Amino acid sequence: MEQTTTLFAPSGAGPAERGRLDATLEKLGDLYLALQTGRSDIDPASLLSQWRVDLELHFALEEADSNFGAYLRDRPSLAHGITELRAEHSALLEQVDRVRSLAADRSRWPELAVETAHLVEHFRAHEHKEADLLQESVLRDDGVGAD
Repeated sequence: MEQTTTLFAPSGAGPAERGRLDATLEKLGDLYLALQTGRSDIDPASLLSQWRVDLELHFALEEADSNFGAYLRDRPSLAHGITELRAEHSALLEQVDRVRSLAADRSRWPELAVETAHLVEHFRAHEHKEADLLQESVLRDDGVGAD
């Protein structure tokens, strides 16, 4: 299943957090495959809890004054996009919590594989939106800043 290997590939996060996020994404891929094959000797709740911690850290770093704050100072026109990204951070964390609730109920594990894949897919789409915003901030000349 080619989509699986792509979906759970390395994150593209910054160097300081890349190892942690990528390790968790790889484990989520293993979890997905284990759930697809019906294995019961796994602990999805623990891994999904770790994923939530990783995302909280990742999002906190992005929302820091040195990241989103700098974009807002340099390119005020990006405020709407940054507001949307912050809202997506909250939505993704809520989605992780919903998926974690599935993991707590063994009878719902058959749904867990699909929901885990959807969660990672939403995270990937979110990361692409952030990359697009960063690119826009570099390429856009809106009369603000040194360019």
